[in-house]
Amino acid sequence: MVKSKNQLSSNRLSSFFQYTYTWRRDSVAEWRVSSGLRAAYWDLNEEIFVTPRLQLLYKPLAGKTDISYRLAGGLYYPPPFYRELRAPSGQVSEDVLAQKSAHIVGGLTWDFFIGRKKNIKMRFITEAYYKKLWDLVSYEIENVRIRYAGQNNATGYVAGWDMRLNAEFVPGAESWINLSLLRAREKLDGIQHMIREVGDSTGTVVNDVPRPSDQLMTLSVFFQDYLRKNKNFKTHVQITVGTGLPYGLRGNNEVYRNTYRFSPYHRVDIGFSLLLWDESRRENRPRHFLRFTRSTWLSLEVFNLMKVQNQASNTWIKTIFKQQYSIPNYLTSRRINLRLRMDF
Repeated sequence: MVKSKNQLSSNRLSSFFQYTYTWRRDSVAEWRVSSGLRAAYWDLNEEIFVTPRLQLLYKPLAGKTDISYRLAGGLYYPPPFYRELRAPSGQVSEDVLAQKSAHIVGGLTWDFFIGRKKNIKMRFITEAYYKKLWDLVSYEIENVRIRYAGQNNATGYVAGWDMRLNAEFVPGAESWINLSLLRAREKLDGIQHMIREVGDSTGTVVNDVPRPSDQLMTLSVFFQDYLRKNKNFKTHVQITVGTGLPYGLRGNNEVYRNTYRFSPYHRVDIGFSLLLWDESRRENRPRHFLRFTRSTWLSLEVFNLMKVQNQASNTWIKTIFKQQYSIPNYLTSRRINLRLRMDF
């Protein structure tokens, strides 16, 4: 248990400039360049910085293919929040600097149609990115609480690839599938990280270790439909699957850092929606009791339909022999949600 009393008084000064230039020639191409510059100063840690960013969009117009390409990059220095200043001991450090990163992102958006008898509009969006990180404030997950180190004590990087496919298999009901691949690594300053393989008592030296957010794969599928003779009654199903997040031993998570992982995450949600009122009915039903709204929906949703026990964190118990055992904490089981939504 930690009891502390801290009082802070600070002033921030920030500014942002952005300029966008578009060049377009029909039947040739469209170019769009967006540049920005952000400056900030915080008198608490006396840090001042200027960070540029640039985005380039190119869309060819010569052929029938509807596709656009994007390339972006820049520096991002978000100032620390109070919780990042506060160490596990309760002491607040005023010397913590902004966590810094250099980003580069590339991607494309492609609109196309499939099917012969019935054209189905599809949209494919993909992005690949790499982020170099330094002056990181490392953190750990304790139960369901994030515990920051309270100092800039790590470097790292994040690399990933996102893909999303949208489609309207039935008009007015959008469905999609999303796949994300991620690798998030870090290295604590002054620590030589190691991993221990099965049967290895000495360990192997490694250059970096997983960050707590390192999740290799996440897959989400969302499908929506409605009754053929009654479009006011809709249903949807969402499936989510993800690999487990890393964690380490409490109080001993530096050299052999985040060496364990939770079980894979998976759940199925289902929902039903009924349109009770839409303003397009006003002419035929001028005295409807919901006429004061633009639209009103009543929905029933079942979250985690299969009652899967997905692990959220661990509670650590230490014996008198200083051995630690982890007791898993699970996310909420099946839940039923009834919702009334009104748009005005």
